[in-house]
Amino acid sequence: MENDLDEIEHGKMQWIKVIDEFYKQFEPHVKRADEEMEKIEIKDEPAGIDCDVCGAPMVYKMGKYGKFLACSRFPECRNTKAIVKEIGVTCPKCREGQVIERKSKKNRIFYGCNRYPDCDYVSWDKPVERPCPKCGEHALVEKKLKKGVQVQCTNCDYKEETQK
Repeated sequence: MENDLDEIEHGKMQWIKVIDEFYKQFEPHVKRADEEMEKIEIKDEPAGIDCDVCGAPMVYKMGKYGKFLACSRFPECRNTKAIVKEIGVTCPKCREGQVIERKSKKNRIFYGCNRYPDCDYVSWDKPVERPCPKCGEHALVEKKLKKGVQVQCTNCDYKEETQK
């Protein structure tokens, strides 16, 4: 197959013919595997919390984007929740919610308030619980640098020594 692919790359063979010949030999193996392999059923794990909508127990389910929380009474109740990771920091903007770790569409980690959309706090840098000792009111964040992590203020020029 490797040689055939090289021939296709050099324009000496047609890719449709190569794939067709390969699949004719491969198809019986796929059919046999489909018939003989035992089916694996992924069991739902209890989450230990109750559904906000109907009161039934919530379970962890596996979807195409990973694990999530869902009501055990699906399809009667379609309540679902994302699994969030709290970092133990009160939101520096609204001072009511908790900052949670989230992932962007490109799978990059960012931090936001769990009260979204009521509070629109968001940061690429991980917030720290204590306020800035220099300006006194703005939040400190952990800025990732090549030489380690540096805690700095989001407003003034306050910076702490880099931690490796």
